[in-house]
Amino acid sequence: RHQFLAQLLDTPEYRALHTQTQLDDTAASIAAGHFAEQFSQLAKEDTREKSSESASAGTASGDLASEMSALRAVGKAVAEAEKEVSELQESAAALGMGPGEPGSNDPKAIAELFKRVRRDPNLTKICELAGRFRRVAQSKQRQKVRHGLDDVVGVELGGDVGRLLPSELVKFVVPELELDTLRRLAERQLFCREVRAVEPVGRGPILVCADESGSMAGAKAQAAKALALALAWIARRQRRWVGLCAYSGDTGERLLALPPARWDESALCDWLTAFIGGGSDIDVPVRELPRLYREVGAPPGKTDIVMITDCKCRLPATVRDAFHAWKASVSARVLTLVIGDTPGDLEHVSDEIFRVSTLDPSTDTIGRILSI
Repeated sequence: RHQFLAQLLDTPEYRALHTQTQLDDTAASIAAGHFAEQFSQLAKEDTREKSSESASAGTASGDLASEMSALRAVGKAVAEAEKEVSELQESAAALGMGPGEPGSNDPKAIAELFKRVRRDPNLTKICELAGRFRRVAQSKQRQKVRHGLDDVVGVELGGDVGRLLPSELVKFVVPELELDTLRRLAERQLFCREVRAVEPVGRGPILVCADESGSMAGAKAQAAKALALALAWIARRQRRWVGLCAYSGDTGERLLALPPARWDESALCDWLTAFIGGGSDIDVPVRELPRLYREVGAPPGKTDIVMITDCKCRLPATVRDAFHAWKASVSARVLTLVIGDTPGDLEHVSDEIFRVSTLDPSTDTIGRILSI
């Protein structure tokens, strides 16, 4: 036991994993489980080796073999723990949970969510892709010129170190308060200065309309939903509502409204895993968007609409005219992604339209979408 623990604690990979799991009970328990599993297997191997050594009177060679076995067990335990912890944190972040997120930090809730993700290969792939899209979104949002530090108007809860009140900063140097303050920082529950721009501009919701006709099944639907999760992350950071709409012509639709604060993670998983199929000539909800906008229930303001489809749409003139009138009334901007086809009449109702072969996070087109 001493040999296993000594080698484990001495590895740089363990120290990195320890840092990664601090203040995260679920991740720490996963890592501890892998360490215990490998130690148990090592103990069984040692018992068998000692039995054989007693018969052959092994000495130094037996000690070397035992040390090498411990080293292999440590390497395997750390590698497996690191892989599963990364999957956990990626899944939790994709669904708005975990340290540093406004969602639930309850270890039991996060563990249940992770079990659901691991049981569903489709959901696992969506969360993995969402992490790649979210990292692009983080980069693009940081590059934007931001206004809003003109006036201090009050105090709010947050995790921005640059805006922390002096009374919170001083707690970092008090040993009795340091750990609790770090926990509150990770959960964005410290008192910060609330700042506003001189001329605040109202922001309406972000509406993401994903085509769920039969031709989108598989990889295209997974990428579209992962992109929708990244846009939901942006909406939350901008304190905006987001409406996730899955649509398949006259076959059906599914709408999920997410406020900027707490999300219903179970309902979000349901939305991500379901798929309508079917389809028609209009596989994006151009006719239904005014109604869907009302159903989201978001405050009015400048609205961003992102449509994702692989279908060439044909829109009657009356539908186009009605959509233009509604779009102007709610100050909406429409960005359309067309996968592997021509946009058809969507060109007439979109402010910006992009033709792509796949939804690849590394492309400039996706970067443009994630910079809203």
